[in-house]
Amino acid sequence: MIRKLKASLLYAVKNTPELRSIFGKRELEIIQKQCLGIRLTPSEQMRLSRDIKKKFRAIRVLADFDESALKKGSHIRLKINEVKDEILNSRYLHRIKKIVLFGSTAVNQRTIRSDIDLAVEFDKISLKDAAEFRIKFNYDESIDVQVYNILPDKIKREIDKHGRIIWKREI
Repeated sequence: MIRKLKASLLYAVKNTPELRSIFGKRELEIIQKQCLGIRLTPSEQMRLSRDIKKKFRAIRVLADFDESALKKGSHIRLKINEVKDEILNSRYLHRIKKIVLFGSTAVNQRTIRSDIDLAVEFDKISLKDAAEFRIKFNYDESIDVQVYNILPDKIKREIDKHGRIIWKREI
């Protein structure tokens, strides 16, 4: 089994040009020498343990992911869907009209410090229930869940103009 692994690693090093984007030419030579059992110089041994093995560990961590994780906004979409699902699975569902994404995320102007703004519009909600709702769903500092019904008119107009509806109750 070990011999097969080393042979396949050696084959990959010799026949996969994409490895040059991760490993330098000299590092690939060191990997080949190591696989073939050729004695490494002290500096090559140092480079193997200091640089090459660390790259292999990083590759192992990244191997669990595919390229879809690099799609623009994939993490943001995941977070939005998680919160939306939690809201829709709560006791508030029967009173919710719609959930709207607004702010920098909705207009595609996010920065590294941007949060995700969601507004939930209810048929009717008391101030007490609105406060409880906000407390329940604002557990993550990167997501700000608002109750549309109690927002100032200026913000409501902004949401109506630029917001994106991510869920709406079917009539």
